[in-house]
Amino acid sequence: MSESANKQIARAFMNALSTGDVEAMSGIISQDIEAVATGTSVLSANRNYDAVLEAVAGLKQATKDGIAIEILSLTEEDGRVVCEWKGSSELVTGTPYNNEYVFIFQIEDGKVRRMTEYMDTKLADEVMGPILAG
Repeated sequence: MSESANKQIARAFMNALSTGDVEAMSGIISQDIEAVATGTSVLSANRNYDAVLEAVAGLKQATKDGIAIEILSLTEEDGRVVCEWKGSSELVTGTPYNNEYVFIFQIEDGKVRRMTEYMDTKLADEVMGPILAG
């Protein structure tokens, strides 16, 4: 059984994120995307199209080789794709940054229209905070 178009879009988003590929990401997300990284960490924010692309570019700059993504599950229902995943990376400072996430994608007209991100915000503050402050 082949994977649905919506799951393929979610995978494409994850691939672009993992490598910091702004050009690829720009073709995956809608111009009116709402991206929400929940919580109160240094990475938490509500982002529009330009801010998502800026965050993707920032990820590429903050890591030595992007982020290795291990998708644990990918579930779809009613145009919504839920991706549970682990990310492993090394920051440019040499510090490892390994977090666990759940992304919920709402896909409309072949593009990611809304994305909600859940992660370990304490870890984000402890590891990413110093690099973003510097």
